[in-house]
Amino acid sequence: MKRHSARSQKKALTMAALAKACGVSPMTVSRALRSGVSVASQTQRRIRAMAEKSGYQVNGRFGRPRRAPAVAGQPTEIVIGTAIGGGNLYHARLMVAIERELSWHSCDCLIRTCGNDYDQFLMLCDALRRTKPTNLLIIGYFPNDRMQSLLDLAPHPILVDQTGNAGLTGPYEYIGFDNVEAARLAVRHLLDSGRRRILLIKGPVDHYFSRDIERGYREVFQWRQEGIDEKRIMATDFTAQGARQAVASALAAGVSFDAVFTNDEMALGVLRALHEAGIAVPRQVAVAGCDGLPVGLHTIPSLTTVEMDYQRLGQITVEQLFAREQNSTSTCRIQLAPTLVVRESTTVEGK
Repeated sequence: MKRHSARSQKKALTMAALAKACGVSPMTVSRALRSGVSVASQTQRRIRAMAEKSGYQVNGRFGRPRRAPAVAGQPTEIVIGTAIGGGNLYHARLMVAIERELSWHSCDCLIRTCGNDYDQFLMLCDALRRTKPTNLLIIGYFPNDRMQSLLDLAPHPILVDQTGNAGLTGPYEYIGFDNVEAARLAVRHLLDSGRRRILLIKGPVDHYFSRDIERGYREVFQWRQEGIDEKRIMATDFTAQGARQAVASALAAGVSFDAVFTNDEMALGVLRALHEAGIAVPRQVAVAGCDGLPVGLHTIPSLTTVEMDYQRLGQITVEQLFAREQNSTSTCRIQLAPTLVVRESTTVEGK
């Protein structure tokens, strides 16, 4: 005789039974287990906890479908520029935050990526002509001419965590982090900890993030009346390997430095290069990153970073999509303040 597991023998809990166990109506259960439906938060938490504990199975005939919000009439299209290497960890966190917020509002999203290949860019343009998106988010880097093409194809997009570039025509909105202030926070911290010869490793010179962090770096040195050695400003490709090679090149060229500021992903390569050169972190060289990626907690030593609130960025971005449904002329330029998180890579014991 074929034996069945206890799980297969267990009868599926009905909505009526779940409602009885929670002391509410089946309609309340139905509403509590759906996103974006108004139910008292305490009641919703109690029902969901009981549903999870009992293994309640949601089926396709789950309550009455509610009317979708206006912004959900068409999927929000998200275009990610991947022409420049690196940024994969960063973009992953940002995309998760935005997609979760859209899902909470019952909004679908369609994600497109585009690298440096021109044929791929033409395919992206064809897709945007076909779908004519009214809700478009652009994340990541595009050269100025390609960004202008995107603005022409899908008017009034939202640039997420990038400021755009001078010379772009046509309306667009910007919601992102204050990268200039992020650099100020990190460089001030390094100077305050006694470092004076700070190596800045940025991405390509025409990239908005590179431009912003170099500006913050220079401002702090100027305010502190500290001299800037141009040899200590290095451009690479945003990858850990690129940063590793940059540090090796600086050491080989005899560039003197007692600290490094870069982003978190490149900081992984910096730590590797310093380890290979037998340079102790932070005793000989301090290292500070930017982005607040979780991997920084697990490096040896743990990475000082400038943390960005990705969840809040996702919330504000989706809120702005809804705001534009109410006011088609709405425009915004929003920058979220970063936060310095000091860890072992810049802290010497006894100092």
